Amino acid sequence: MSATKPKRILVIGGVAGGASCATRARRLCEQCEIVIFDRGPYVSFANCGLPYFVGNVIHSEEKLLVATPELFRDRFNISVRLETEVTEIVADRRVIRTRNLKTGEVHEEPYDALVISTGAEPVRPPLPGIDLPGIYVLRTIPDSRKIRAAVEHARHALVVGGGMIGLEMAENLLQRGLDVTLVELGSHILPVLDPEMAVYAEERLRAHGVKLLLGQGVQSFERPTDDRLKVTLSGGDVLETDLAILGIGVKPTSGLAQQAGLKLSPRQAVFVDET
Repeated sequence: MSATKPKRILVIGGVAGGASCATRARRLCEQCEIVIFDRGPYVSFANCGLPYFVGNVIHSEEKLLVATPELFRDRFNISVRLETEVTEIVADRRVIRTRNLKTGEVHEEPYDALVISTGAEPVRPPLPGIDLPGIYVLRTIPDSRKIRAAVEHARHALVVGGGMIGLEMAENLLQRGLDVTLVELGSHILPVLDPEMAVYAEERLRAHGVKLLLGQGVQSFERPTDDRLKVTLSGGDVLETDLAILGIGVKPTSGLAQQAGLKLSPRQAVFVDET
């Protein structure tokens, strides 16, 4: 009698969701072949630590790395393929198409079960000048490297958004010695809190020198010189800054799911069931 071929589980995306799912699948199935594909250079890192890496509270990039491909291979017998983008899901044939971002090589990979864990991406609203140099988001280790490099030559930073990322960035840019202005469209920072609670955080920010502009949003960015950004706010104020950090939320990275025919919400999140 021929041996049954092991079930093949492919996971699109690493970091918290995909990596955790892959290791859980290994605990449930010792024989399964499990492969993680991630288009980034790291399979698992502490993204909560990224603002503190920018602020030099965390000095070493290695401290951000939670697990390496070698650890997944040696401890869990899970194969990790980094800098490999999944370009298409061919659901009727149960294959995915991949492209190696370094070499350009294209492959088809068959699966018995497929996990889409592509996560989210920072919101970049379609404002005039939004793609100008000097405007950053923080989601990955390469993002943090770009901001660290920009901070070396900056005196002032504008943080757009008063949520958790915005506040942590304000804290760490202050730590690096920059003057910081924080713009929040709502009437108070930390929208998850009631105003009566958020006011204490606002007082602490002001006490440490952060200029808070509440109830205003950014209308446009311009770059009148090579080293300065001009930012026009909805209230009519015009600011100049060396760099801007966008911390106004995330949106689902659901293009693959949509292409595969999965049902999406109006905000492009994947519908799930009770399991």
